[in-house]
Amino acid sequence: MAKHILIAHDLSPEADIALRRAIQLAGQLRARLTLLHVASSQPSPALLARLRSAEERTLATHLQGQPPLDVQLRLEVGPHPAELILQYISLGNCDLLVLGSHHRQPTQGFAGSVQERILGASPIPVLVAVDPAGAPYARALAAIDFSPCASRALRAAWQLLPPGAQLKALHVQEVAAIRAADNPDERAFQQSLFERFIGAEFTALPPRAVQFSHSFQSGERQACLDAALADQAAQLLALGGHSRDALSERLLGSLTRLYLDNPPCDLLVVR
Repeated sequence: MAKHILIAHDLSPEADIALRRAIQLAGQLRARLTLLHVASSQPSPALLARLRSAEERTLATHLQGQPPLDVQLRLEVGPHPAELILQYISLGNCDLLVLGSHHRQPTQGFAGSVQERILGASPIPVLVAVDPAGAPYARALAAIDFSPCASRALRAAWQLLPPGAQLKALHVQEVAAIRAADNPDERAFQQSLFERFIGAEFTALPPRAVQFSHSFQSGERQACLDAALADQAAQLLALGGHSRDALSERLLGSLTRLYLDNPPCDLLVVR
């Protein structure tokens, strides 16, 4: 269970959406909340004071009407925001990092961005918040591919859901749509593996009043996930942060990058 949530904020509208989610989760989980603003160049004392004042006003606005929270504001200065955020994670005993979605370009332009560097190296789960409503999650979907990071993503999503919410684990046996039913024996074998795997995963989850279900499908991976997201009206998608055959731990998996380009809902990414 998250006890210290870090929200990286840059005074953008996208960051305000993420702050709203971070405050909601901090209240739900009774967690500490730290708002971290990183200035990429050395500001003058006057500008630094204006930045702090702006962040204080933003916090005060979003905290109106909320139950009392343990909230801290931090301002850091440095030319490499991603590295400063990652450094603070290592020093601040944080359990969850919340980011806004700032990317609106094709995948080719996303490589090397601050967000991707953080997602590729963060030792803690990263929640990319895009839903402006900020209501507690009621429905979540976890993409399962038998990788350790996908298992960690399932467990992290389980911890973020309030009582009564629904979590569905989906494994897609990736085959072309025209071949989805070509080999029923192979499909049955893969499904039996998934049933045993997900049974062990569910047994390891801490007891909580969250409804859990699972599904096995054959087809094109993204098409199956998109259909499941729409069918469930999921508000949260949990993904492993990198593919099993990635050359480096810092490389995001292709599916994760795909959904970061155009998030269908809030994304929980775990390495």
